[in-house]
Amino acid sequence: MTRLKSIALGGAAAALIMTGAVSKSYAIESGAFQYLAGASIGIPGGASAPPGLYTGMTSAYGLYGGMNGNQGGTGPGGGNGLKLGSFIGAVPLLWSTGWNFLGANYSMLVLQPFVTAYVGAAGSSSTVCAGPPLGGNVCAYQQMFINTVWQPLNMSWNLGSGWFVSVAFTFQGPDGTHALGTANPDFWTFQPGAAISYLGNNWVLSANMSYNIYTASGGTAMNLGGTPFGNGYVSGNQFVGDLTAAYKIGKWEIGPVGYFVVQTTADRAGGGGCAALAASPAAGIGCANQNFFGVGGLVGYDFGPVDLQVWATDTVASQNTGQNGWIIWSRMSFRLWAPEAPKPLVAKN
Repeated sequence: MTRLKSIALGGAAAALIMTGAVSKSYAIESGAFQYLAGASIGIPGGASAPPGLYTGMTSAYGLYGGMNGNQGGTGPGGGNGLKLGSFIGAVPLLWSTGWNFLGANYSMLVLQPFVTAYVGAAGSSSTVCAGPPLGGNVCAYQQMFINTVWQPLNMSWNLGSGWFVSVAFTFQGPDGTHALGTANPDFWTFQPGAAISYLGNNWVLSANMSYNIYTASGGTAMNLGGTPFGNGYVSGNQFVGDLTAAYKIGKWEIGPVGYFVVQTTADRAGGGGCAALAASPAAGIGCANQNFFGVGGLVGYDFGPVDLQVWATDTVASQNTGQNGWIIWSRMSFRLWAPEAPKPLVAKN
């Protein structure tokens, strides 16, 4: 079966929640909760799927990874090394319309993510827990539906010789599970994106990139809820990308993968600003940029009606992020419906 860009969250990188359920004393870059680096790995984002309706399941298991940078090292109990983890799932519905506009194939997508996220003690200490650990070093956990991902526009051009390029627009609004202290964003994310892919000579090469723009928080989430700084807090914008270089051997594919996140604008705190936020015992952090880079490997198999990929990634260089450990991913995708082929015209005698 043709490698589906179907489960793709479009030509842009996927928008999913970062590992959550952290206490208010350990708020990390808020924009991270609206985006999970590496989620569109394995998808040739520049190419369009054949006409039809597609679905499947993308999942990720984030192993305990320690926070680092100033936001992970200022809380009680030695915040450096605060353990974060999660199980993330996302169910997409993609419609590859078969329409042609400005020479491009047009598709649309809606995706619903959900997560069980947990936080563990820093190192062997349990002093970061509000009370006794729930089991082992697990201090707290949350289960929630993440804000729905909408992609009303994805346009893909076939450049010839195996090369494809696409542009897309994706957004998320605060329609998921919301309660005081949850990590689920209470703000909007707008994500223009582009991708370039090469499908030829048994290679699947792709760079799926986007620019994440965040609006102001209403102060009810982001782990700054209940503080003066949550209301009006704006995470800095981010340039992000997922990279794939897979080689096909029959029905198999295998190859290296990677991702990056670079924050391009500064965070803006609510009442009092970043200086007051840094000095506040309620928050214990300042406004600092988030930058990180990860690598890993992917293996996939084409079963015919169902396509399966599994990949593992590790954040090898990071600053001010909770995505700082191994994540094991899987993606299953299949086509629900395809338009009937046009019937040949029969001339009457």
